[in-house]
Amino acid sequence: MARPLYVIGHRQPDTDTVCSAIAYARLKQRQGTDAVPARAGEVNPETRFVLDRTGVETPTLLDDAAGERLVLVDHNEHSQTVSGARDAEIVEVVDHHRIGDVTTSDPIFFRNEPVGSTATILAELYDAADEPIDEETAQLLLSGLLSDTVVLRSPTTTDRDRTVAERLAELAGLDVEEYGKELLQQKSKIGEKSPREMVLGDFKEFEFGAHQVGIGQVETVEPAAVLERRDAVLAAMDDVVDEREYATLLLLVTDLLEEESTALLAGDYEETVAEALDTTFADREAFLPGVMSRKKQVVPPLEDAFS
Repeated sequence: MARPLYVIGHRQPDTDTVCSAIAYARLKQRQGTDAVPARAGEVNPETRFVLDRTGVETPTLLDDAAGERLVLVDHNEHSQTVSGARDAEIVEVVDHHRIGDVTTSDPIFFRNEPVGSTATILAELYDAADEPIDEETAQLLLSGLLSDTVVLRSPTTTDRDRTVAERLAELAGLDVEEYGKELLQQKSKIGEKSPREMVLGDFKEFEFGAHQVGIGQVETVEPAAVLERRDAVLAAMDDVVDEREYATLLLLVTDLLEEESTALLAGDYEETVAEALDTTFADREAFLPGVMSRKKQVVPPLEDAFS
């Protein structure tokens, strides 16, 4: 009996990751493949809101992917893959981030494009396959797209994202701005989180040359909810640096309304990070006007600085 094909995102699943896994698994199923949507971690409040609103079952939690067949969505770096992925068969990748270190022994379908969300690419894959997007799947894809592009406000947003968003909204019977505001409200539910949960809730690990660097992000309309607990958050960051032996750890507290971020720093290389981001740290804190995207505005200059 053939092994199922697990469609799975990164270890800190966000709405784009989870909704993309579900939508792509559905497309694969229509094409006759035994595909299973999966996740590599717990879903966040925003994603839970989307799943509850649509009545869609939470994807299967895959603790160890060793020996399994995988489609990776929304990532392509082993530092972000599910445990056991190095010993799995990776058969496809669909992503919108930098090209990472995932390698395969055979040629595979690898689609990576500079758009604002994986959901945008998946909507186009449905079109390429001549498969209609039903109302429920349209809402899932729209949720992932609006979440990752901060309701089309992120600098990663492209005209393709805007076009796809309008089409998905029409299919789902939703208004982009109205539904987007609902998502932003859910994204901002951070008051009940512990400092460690704030740090690791939306978190990615990168290998920049010989350096391991962690970059977390809290997107909120109420940044004070994080910054008022600054000392506790920095202490949690210090703990993560010690546990994982990072060269440095950066946490972006992004104000979605003002479209700016405050950066908190743990570990070493303060001068390196400050120079890369064209800022100055005072007591481990720096202001980053206009910075909203980790992928486009933070990762590239840090990679250059550390490599």
